[in-house]
Amino acid sequence: MKTVLLFAVVLPILVSLFASDAAGRTYQVNSLRRLEVLVEESAEPGDIIEIAPGQYDFTYDRINIQRSGTPDAPIIIRGINDEKGNRPVIDAMGVNVHRGVITIGDGVHDIIVENIEIKNAAGTRYPDRVPQYGVNAGAFFLAGCRNVTIRNCDIHDCEDGLFATHWADCILIENCHIHHNGTAYTGEHNRTHNFYFCAARQIVRNCYIHDSTEGENFKSRAGNTIFAYNWVDEEAIYSVAVDSGGAENTLWVGNVVMKRTTLGHEQGRLLGIGDGTGVASGTLVALNHTFITIFPRDFYLFTEKSSTCDAVLINNVFAGPGTVFLEKNGQGSITGMNNWIQKGIENVPDTLTGTISGDDAGFVDVASFDFHLKADSPLINAGLPRADVMKYVKLVTDNARAETEVKPSPAWLNAITEIEDSIPSFEPVRKGNGYTKRTDDGKLDIGAYEYVKTSE
Repeated sequence: MKTVLLFAVVLPILVSLFASDAAGRTYQVNSLRRLEVLVEESAEPGDIIEIAPGQYDFTYDRINIQRSGTPDAPIIIRGINDEKGNRPVIDAMGVNVHRGVITIGDGVHDIIVENIEIKNAAGTRYPDRVPQYGVNAGAFFLAGCRNVTIRNCDIHDCEDGLFATHWADCILIENCHIHHNGTAYTGEHNRTHNFYFCAARQIVRNCYIHDSTEGENFKSRAGNTIFAYNWVDEEAIYSVAVDSGGAENTLWVGNVVMKRTTLGHEQGRLLGIGDGTGVASGTLVALNHTFITIFPRDFYLFTEKSSTCDAVLINNVFAGPGTVFLEKNGQGSITGMNNWIQKGIENVPDTLTGTISGDDAGFVDVASFDFHLKADSPLINAGLPRADVMKYVKLVTDNARAETEVKPSPAWLNAITEIEDSIPSFEPVRKGNGYTKRTDDGKLDIGAYEYVKTSE
């Protein structure tokens, strides 16, 4: 009896000890050297590395994450806020960065990085920064890694904000602020961008993406892309594109995408399919957006002559003074249903059915970029129903959640589930990043926002 009682007392202690080991350890670090040692040499699945608040002047060529977690026990690198809410800041102004301040390389998997600010990453365009490693650099360089989540980070004033190679897979970016990244064409290297993303599969959601310095806000060469519930504006060239790739299909859902408010490079396109450096293919599904032009020279969609990508446009608002809808040079089809298109816009394909045209989309306050709907908006209850929309969504999400040689992580699968749930599930935060749940009254409105009745 005593033996049984002793075992009953000891067993919970043993279980607790083993559970603690399985959950990993938590490290508090206040130097980049300590962070570097952990992520390159010793971190184990389930470990949490907490970076103390403050400014960290970067003196390395990069921090190269070489340790991996598991799908159920990722390694988490987490910035901690101070009492004023300030997160840790990594400033790379003083060095030439080797492709990425944080580099996650081939074979590394199941990593989460959250709540840090990274700025001023640059390569050889600044010859006073030595030694010389490469022609451009970003805050993150994702090369051949998989199941990587970057969330709630502020990334700015780098040559590339985030760069992912074709060998990366299941890359999730959420709730981030990405802005003022990019450099001009020099004759030796092309422009760089807020995003230059080429992963096999990638999701970018609930982000605020703006002011690409010389290039695009979101440049994609991925096989499978989901771009959801982001606010995107003030690009240098054009804003969102399937520049090549896309064979495993692309979903743009619930974004506000607005053309820049200055003339800039005199480039008028808002959205692009193909850029001539590769073939944009597959199917692009663009669902429940608010697309806004600013000047009469602006136009909504461009397809490059080598592209074969088919575009399906559903429940989108195309508003603003832009006078041309489409500049079509590619081989893919343009079809769609239940879009609202500003009256008088030219080159609207007759393959768009159920189109509503008008002078006023019924936004709350265009001057302050508030694209929520007024009570008399023609967009209310005018969308194609959710049940009819889902088959187009599944063209993309079925490929996104498939198990290939890579088993998607729980974080990745959860993001897909949330995106599919009651499409569209969220609304972009006005000129901001984060989550706003979209109201569901049983009938779908056109555009990125669902009308909410107020007590007036």
